[in-house]
Amino acid sequence: MNSVSIKNLNINLGSSLALTMTVVADISVKNPNAASFRFGESTTTLYYRTRKIGVAYGPPGTAGAHKTFRLNVTIDVMAGQLLSDPNLIVDLASGKLDVTTSTKVGGRAKIFLIIRHHADVMMNCSMTLAVSNLSILAQSCNQRVWL
Repeated sequence: MNSVSIKNLNINLGSSLALTMTVVADISVKNPNAASFRFGESTTTLYYRTRKIGVAYGPPGTAGAHKTFRLNVTIDVMAGQLLSDPNLIVDLASGKLDVTTSTKVGGRAKIFLIIRHHADVMMNCSMTLAVSNLSILAQSCNQRVWL
């Protein structure tokens, strides 16, 4: 997870609360090995607290030996899921939103055209977003690999 940016955040606090938000995640699949790594469709899920508020799918691809494959995924936030959380008003009033992303990529390394090895990578990132200027105040990411 290289970066996450917020696009089109609109909050209407009129007679009924309305919200639209788009999140763009810049993701890299880095292959440090001497064999190419072919991966399938990636899945990125966005959470507010523990509530799933959006999902996006990245295209499949190949990261060559010692290469990095970079892609962007756009997540349209499901406003109904976000607005139904009772903590949202308090967080918006404080000027900060805490969100989490989870990205999963599965693929296969091929060595000498005969040896194939499967690997799954999961990247979880927690971040605090500033509501006023759509910036990221804090971010921490952890990855896990299953071979």
